[in-house]
Amino acid sequence: MSIVINNKSRLFISNVIGRYINSPEQRLIQGLTALGLQPVIDYYNHSADDETRAVSVARTIGKIIAGTGVGVLVRYGAIYSAKKFSAYAVKELENGFIKKVGPLRKRDIFMPSINYEEASKTPKEFERMYDNYIKTMGTLLASFAMVFTNFLLDVPITRFVTKKLTPVVRKKIDKEDHPEVKQPHE
Repeated sequence: MSIVINNKSRLFISNVIGRYINSPEQRLIQGLTALGLQPVIDYYNHSADDETRAVSVARTIGKIIAGTGVGVLVRYGAIYSAKKFSAYAVKELENGFIKKVGPLRKRDIFMPSINYEEASKTPKEFERMYDNYIKTMGTLLASFAMVFTNFLLDVPITRFVTKKLTPVVRKKIDKEDHPEVKQPHE
């Protein structure tokens, strides 16, 4: 069986999703999806005892909140930094097409010097390529930064959320398991 994607779907995927949903947005979508699914799976895992279930649900929520929050912020920050250090200047233009591009200032360390053999990119086409380059460079920078933020931010946030949520989840599990016990103030 083969899957056929028509032109309308293909164009939507490449022109909308591919252009506007980048690394930070992908991480946010992944995190929201995980937040909607994984804690529910942990909560209804009746093969584990109630205390393990409560801790598992709280820890899963903590990991997702920490990972998503830090991941999105670091990615946006890295893309912003990459853009700040990669301004470019068109060095040579030939018949309306770019022949040579390079860094605008000395501090633009992420902008390479580019020499096209044939001038074939319009300034608008180059701008699209440049935007993709910035997002890619930012994502690479973010990947490097997240090696450190994982230990410095994700772990403490996960511990904090787990500590705060475990009693709340435990109380809900107890209430669900023993509905005949009247909870105070209901």
